Amino acid sequence: MKGKASFFFVLLLLGFSSFLSGISITSALEDNNILNPISLNSNGDEAFDHIYGSPGHVGLAIDEEENLIFTNAYEGIAFIPRDDLSNQTVYAEEIGLSDLTVEKLAIDKELKLLYIGYLGGVDVLNYSQKPLLAQPVIESFPTNYELTDFIEVDPVTHFVWIVSKIFGLYVYDPINDREVDVSGYDIPSDSVEMVTVDVNSTINRVFIGTEQGMYMINTLTNATSQLFTTSDGLPYNYVKVIKSYPEINKTFMSTFHVNTSKCGGLSVLFLNNNTIKNYNWTGLTYDPRVIFDIVCDPVRELGYIASPYSPNAEFGLLIFNTTDMSGIAKSEVGSLPSFGPPQVAGSPDSIEGVLGAVELDTETREIFVGSVIRIQKIDFQLPLTATTANSPLLGLQQNSASDVNYDPVDEKFYVSTLLGLDRVDANTQLIEHLIMGVGGSGGDTSGELLESARLFYHNRERYDITAGTWIFMDTIIPEINEYNYVKDIEASQNETVLYYCTAEETNGVTGNGSLIIYNRDTSFYKIEDFGYNISELHVTRALEDPNRDVLYVATNQHLILYNLTTLSEIKRFGGGLWDIKSMEWINGLLWFGLEQYPNVRIFNPITETFSNFGLSSQILYPAINDIYYIEDKNEIYILAHSGLYVYNYSSGQMKYESEAEGLSTLILKRMDYSPLLEEVWIGSAQGVNIYDRTFDNVAPFITTDILESQVLTGFNKINISATDFSGIKEIKATVKNTTYSFTLVTPGASLQVDLDTFDYVNGDYQFEINATDWNDVVNNTVINFQINNIIVNEFSKAILLLAIPSIAVIIFLISKKKTKA
Repeated sequence: MKGKASFFFVLLLLGFSSFLSGISITSALEDNNILNPISLNSNGDEAFDHIYGSPGHVGLAIDEEENLIFTNAYEGIAFIPRDDLSNQTVYAEEIGLSDLTVEKLAIDKELKLLYIGYLGGVDVLNYSQKPLLAQPVIESFPTNYELTDFIEVDPVTHFVWIVSKIFGLYVYDPINDREVDVSGYDIPSDSVEMVTVDVNSTINRVFIGTEQGMYMINTLTNATSQLFTTSDGLPYNYVKVIKSYPEINKTFMSTFHVNTSKCGGLSVLFLNNNTIKNYNWTGLTYDPRVIFDIVCDPVRELGYIASPYSPNAEFGLLIFNTTDMSGIAKSEVGSLPSFGPPQVAGSPDSIEGVLGAVELDTETREIFVGSVIRIQKIDFQLPLTATTANSPLLGLQQNSASDVNYDPVDEKFYVSTLLGLDRVDANTQLIEHLIMGVGGSGGDTSGELLESARLFYHNRERYDITAGTWIFMDTIIPEINEYNYVKDIEASQNETVLYYCTAEETNGVTGNGSLIIYNRDTSFYKIEDFGYNISELHVTRALEDPNRDVLYVATNQHLILYNLTTLSEIKRFGGGLWDIKSMEWINGLLWFGLEQYPNVRIFNPITETFSNFGLSSQILYPAINDIYYIEDKNEIYILAHSGLYVYNYSSGQMKYESEAEGLSTLILKRMDYSPLLEEVWIGSAQGVNIYDRTFDNVAPFITTDILESQVLTGFNKINISATDFSGIKEIKATVKNTTYSFTLVTPGASLQVDLDTFDYVNGDYQFEINATDWNDVVNNTVINFQINNIIVNEFSKAILLLAIPSIAVIIFLISKKKTKA
């Protein structure tokens, strides 16, 4: 009986092995749903919305015959009727612009061609033909960052001259649509950084401003270029502005000091004898006004200079006589009455103070100036009469939005800009201009809302939200005017005390700063210099400890702990190498951002120890301008000069948002958060960026042990994990071939699949993994692999059929022999 049992057992074993090689696994293990296609979910195409301010109006062009003014706009270019400044039409991507940030405009009135300059090239637009269509003249041609006239049209030949700091000179012939060969001209070498150009074939001259001086080229005789430098009378060699007027025999220039960016005033080249004279109209204690643009009216013998803001110089509009270069008038805004030409106020509106461009209307003899905030038409009549008209102020007052503060009482954001304070309805985005024309200077970044007191502190001003009125803070703290920049204003938790952080920064070398502690209930204030000379101190941020009577003060060298009871320093950390830009309390720890790497550090106030944020190396450029913690979302927002970084405290993941995701600029300043809309509002160098924190189109990242085309045999433990900023909701894994599948699903970020190949037939399989994050974005990964069981390979079905009778005979003979015995 034992022999027969052994015989039948062997037959059964071998037969079952043969059986496994020819049938499929039972359909009870199939998950038919897994065979359906997976749809990828996202919340939109862009992560950001925007509220822009004025583009600065550094580009102006006029066609009197077509009754049009052209200027740069956000985003694109604007067409404005000369006789109706309120009627603006903005064109952007729909007309094929190569870029939406326009730096300079030049016009060929005869051919009706508008040349549009960007930092990376130049387009041409025939504005007489509809539909409008911009065509590239030159691409991938870095122009310059100086906002100079790097494009100029020759009114005689119609050739367009374009200069670059990197690639030298390019000349375009629009009639034949070709590059002009200028190799016969004695032009500067491409290695010379060219920043501005003027050309006029009526006198056969081309003028090129460079960092080495001004080149004057005679295109008729092809004579050697004449280079004018400081040895010829120029104040500095860096020539940024050139405007030639052969009808009055003069070329007007403006030079700058390379390291300090101070202007050298107006330089005039007299073309009859090639001599240079300089004109200043400035008191000895002030630097010459910065000259961004010049236009002359030879008929009226008047010249107009447009000047932007400069800390130690007059700015605005200056009018001079082109015969003797005597000063005639200057705008009241931005000028002092104590020296130079007399002031002219303008009527009914003041002449704008911060200007970027000026153009002459050759029919009316009026001028159009591009101010930082809008376009203004000015009709100046001797001796001191100026009739003005303004285009409407569209968007924010100014595009540099340095700080934003959310008011949950009325659901509005207060936006501190370079030129004033704006209030924006978070729901409708309706903009109110609360304080106009008295914003901060270039380094002011401050704004602070007192929610209960209904007050807003904007740089050196205080706005009463209830009354709708504002005052200057120097009426309360006279010494505040000693400091050029108010870098930050922070309030105590009970809104009684304000901390003004003041600092001037010039290339990180000089300073002029202090901490001003002001009690608004008692009007008491103290100026704390921490033992420094104020010329050596930058105070950038101040933040109260929520649990102790301690103030943390960030400076250009130290983190200082300050006792708010005794108003005295406790201790300081750092020393020489710490330039702290931002601070935030997060889960009982002080996080602060620095200029130096590691650029985000963490201070434990109990142990007084420091640690580094582990993902600092992922921040592309330090300069951490703000750190903001949304506690109920457990998210940390890090604003840098390289964009936005958002760290999820729960998942341990950080994501990077840049211009590719919709940021208007990489240079971010300060932010605040609307919990009702779940929107993050970010002040930046290019307006307000509104970030939808729920936006997510990034699929989870999946890692697994199994490899593509891997051969599996025996028992295998396959580990699967996934990571995502928002966290992983579930992982689903399926083993399948063409006829069946087996699926495992688990919540969380990891899954282990125990795969015993002896439960499967040999052949080709797919391992399909689906990871879903908490925003329901899915990543689907398919890995092809093989199952190859060695036992089955040694005994194929044909071999088994031949071997079974032989084995049976052998077993039978052995059994019979034992029976005889």
